[in-house]
Amino acid sequence: MLAGALRFLAVAEYVLNKDVKKFQSYLSESAELRCRLFQRYDAGDRISPSYVSMLAYKYLFAALAAGDNSIAKDLAARMGGRQEIEAEYDHPFDIALGYLLKNFVLYASTEKIKWLDEFQSHCQRPASRDFMGYFTVFKAILDRNVETANAGFFELLKGHQRQSKGRGVFKDTEDELLCVWGIGLANLARQGGIYTDPQEPLLPKDLLA
Repeated sequence: MLAGALRFLAVAEYVLNKDVKKFQSYLSESAELRCRLFQRYDAGDRISPSYVSMLAYKYLFAALAAGDNSIAKDLAARMGGRQEIEAEYDHPFDIALGYLLKNFVLYASTEKIKWLDEFQSHCQRPASRDFMGYFTVFKAILDRNVETANAGFFELLKGHQRQSKGRGVFKDTEDELLCVWGIGLANLARQGGIYTDPQEPLLPKDLLA
């Protein structure tokens, strides 16, 4: 609950006060809390298995949006490899996106291609087409193609806006005001030398590391 509250505060601080440092600090702390749950689970503490499923990729995006590569790599390394838990708690789309993001953060080249193909197959389905922009950007990072990455972010944010309405996954959340996943992905792209254009107001320039 605290991790979720910190994420909300991060977005609020930026939207209301344009406070970049607090945005990054709160997001980093939120991701670190999720990472500690993995540590405690692995140490034998009584942590619900649902907290160590691949849904943790949402906090991995948060760590990247905060520009906290240390937490991002630690969390990415701890995620995954729990097939029984993933089968019980995760949708196949989330499994594919989680493993894809994990392997891009950890620079696992062979696994990148495997999960990129898997994620694309999910994005081609009607229920997940709004996330095809993420596939485009991941592919652009792999190909080191800035032009394609910019097109992918445009597509990504159009999908984000659609998912912020009706029954979309971002409706009635802080993500209506900022695309935290997109900011995280843009920062990941920059680590690979792909400097994309900021797209206000959902993907502001001063939040790109």
